[in-house]
Amino acid sequence: MANIIKTLQEVTMENQAVTAISGDDSLTFSKFWSLTDGFAGGLQDRDITAGDAVAIRLSNPRAFLIAFYGTLRNGCVPVTMPTDYRTDDIITVLNETGCAAFLTDETPFLTILNRAEETRVAITADCDARMGVALSALLDNDGMNSAGSRTGIDIMRQSDGNHGLIAYVGHDDGAPLGVNYTHAALAAAASAGQSILEQDGALCHLGSLPLSNPLELLYGATATLLDGGTYMSHPNWDPETVRSLCYTDRVDQTFVSPSQYETLAALEVDADETVAVLEPTTALQKREGAVTRLRGRPETGLTHVQTPATADTSPRWETVPMVESCVLEDGADSELAVSGPAVMDGYVGRPAMTDETIETSDSTRWIRTGVTSDEPALFKPGDRTDLAGSLSS
Repeated sequence: MANIIKTLQEVTMENQAVTAISGDDSLTFSKFWSLTDGFAGGLQDRDITAGDAVAIRLSNPRAFLIAFYGTLRNGCVPVTMPTDYRTDDIITVLNETGCAAFLTDETPFLTILNRAEETRVAITADCDARMGVALSALLDNDGMNSAGSRTGIDIMRQSDGNHGLIAYVGHDDGAPLGVNYTHAALAAAASAGQSILEQDGALCHLGSLPLSNPLELLYGATATLLDGGTYMSHPNWDPETVRSLCYTDRVDQTFVSPSQYETLAALEVDADETVAVLEPTTALQKREGAVTRLRGRPETGLTHVQTPATADTSPRWETVPMVESCVLEDGADSELAVSGPAVMDGYVGRPAMTDETIETSDSTRWIRTGVTSDEPALFKPGDRTDLAGSLSS
């Protein structure tokens, strides 16, 4: 069974006094694990049980991670969304996924609760809790321990194919766009995240990107924690702080956006061993600077990597471990598609869009990327598939 909560439990038993989350109000693995138990117990006290969806819209990384892993520990499905989603977007997410609970750090939210058909409770962090339950109050319980069990050992198990995360990643045609991942995909992404940058020993990962970004959440934070490393929260991104942390070797890696990297480059940050730039699969641009670059989308996970060493010898990007790529030839067009254990299960409530994006051949699911042969650095010579001849939706 590919279950990141079971792995987190094992890591916690081996690293109880190690810092899991650093920053303001740091947490050891032992304390962090206890808080996930309290969160799961708080959900159970409100009759939110395995299979229910729990929406998370939080800017505080510490609270976000407690809620995310606590939700999974209770067998529920975390539903994450960007903090720039407004009221109508949030209501759409809650109704589209049937969320039983909604975590927020902004008020007021009475309109949201009135229009969310299945949401029974609002949980607030770092804001006025008069209209909901404060996170601190939710955590104040005996946990999810069954009668006679040892404290902190209970986990609600889910199968590999069950939904483990629904991540909303922006908009499509003006409406919120959600991506489904299975439990197996979460575990695969975390495993890949540990191997991509080939660092030795446990890492300290600086959270330069919001955890609502599933690539940051899975390949950054989760990969680090499941390897016994430390996630350093940095909710209000400041390039001077990042430069200082890199200069003093207090962090081992951080994922940044292309625009963030340009800011760091202007400050002459020595980034070749610490900073990795997350770039979308589309819109490839020639960029200067000795830095690791990662390509991918929420639908595909991280798929390609280029390090300063490989960039010096070849313009071609390497595929991430366990990821395969092919070129779909559909008439005159050639499009890059990728397959791997961490790809999405589909879009939320958009079967037609899912069918257009996913192609299946011999039980292998290929995700179209939108990348054409105009970007040859991502293509492998001779790796071409006749779409009409061998693929079916």
